[in-house]
Amino acid sequence: MTAACGDGLWNLSIKIDTLREATSCRVCHLGEPGLGQKTPGGGRFRTLSFLYVIPSLLLSLLIAVPAPAQTRVETDAGAASAVPRITPVASPLSAPAPTLGATPSFAAAAAPSLALSPAPLPAAAVAAPALAPAEVHAAASAPSETPDKTAAQPEAAAAPAKDVAEPASRIRAFLARIVNPFGTKAAPEPAPATEAERLDREFAKLDLWSAVGPAAKTEIEALRAKKLSKAETKEYVRREVNEAFARIAAARGTANIGLHYNLHGGRREDYVGAGLRASKGDIALRYTMSGDSNDKVYFFQTAHTEAYAALDASNGEILYFPSRMGYALNLFAVDSPQIKAALADGQITNHGSISMDFHKGMRGIPYSAYLAPPVEVFVKTAKKVGLKKLSRDEETLATARFLEAAALAGGPYVPR
Repeated sequence: MTAACGDGLWNLSIKIDTLREATSCRVCHLGEPGLGQKTPGGGRFRTLSFLYVIPSLLLSLLIAVPAPAQTRVETDAGAASAVPRITPVASPLSAPAPTLGATPSFAAAAAPSLALSPAPLPAAAVAAPALAPAEVHAAASAPSETPDKTAAQPEAAAAPAKDVAEPASRIRAFLARIVNPFGTKAAPEPAPATEAERLDREFAKLDLWSAVGPAAKTEIEALRAKKLSKAETKEYVRREVNEAFARIAAARGTANIGLHYNLHGGRREDYVGAGLRASKGDIALRYTMSGDSNDKVYFFQTAHTEAYAALDASNGEILYFPSRMGYALNLFAVDSPQIKAALADGQITNHGSISMDFHKGMRGIPYSAYLAPPVEVFVKTAKKVGLKKLSRDEETLATARFLEAAALAGGPYVPR
């Protein structure tokens, strides 16, 4: 047993010597065993050596890195004692610290100034007593010989505000260039409305269809309830339309009412204030050179054509589909004072049943002869009345009710 103990102590001493050699700084000596070389103890000690050396290296590097310095406020005696001075204070961690488990030779190689025992803290490391808030305020407000650099800080901080606003202005300028890349001038402002246009807008505000629609719907539904034949319905509508225009003529003091459609183009607004403009020639000029080339206006007039026929007329150029003469209707008094004077002066000649010729600078029917501003007809009449669908005679009847209301109320909305 004594021999066994002696062998064990000898082996333990060999292992300790091997471990000391492995952790010593003999790596630089080529002739002596170092890290990674064979040692008398065998290969199993190399793993233990690495496990021991690596933490030692990391700990040495951690100790060698200086810790962040602390600061404290001091005051000088004398005139400038009120001005605080900031003095760096060494951190306790920056002082030499003992190495744990490292040999003196390895510690000297890793950090030459490293000592085994911690050095006492310097007197500067002891923090000075903190200033009271009143003392700090007095120190900040007291005059100083050194220039106060913090006074210019608000101005410097306010300067970036301009830089913040600049990108927004640049973006607005860029968008303006995209909207108007060629710098074109703005469109001229529209001309102020004439008196006729102003009165026409006021006339539209009457919304006559809202007043006439319910009564027309009731009349049409009653007519449907009678279950009349197509001929009987047409005769009823004919009689009612003619009587409506007779009431218009009596109320407006005229014996001959003219009806002009926009058969060959033109919008309702185009007639407001302008009246009926005469056009060159008649429809025969489209097919022959021997047609009438005078300035003419075509229209229906109740003195020669009954009102029902004028409302129920179709476009003669459309043969295979139901049609109307137009959707913009102008009602005027054919025997108005303006037209009578033009007939007497020779400005109007060839007054026939469907047309007039204009001469001597007169360019058509004046707007002052109108019974009401131009109106829109035969456009979504069923919807205006409040029904899903209307027959042709039912639409003609509803339109006659609307025209009667328009002619009776439209006199004040036409400038004379």
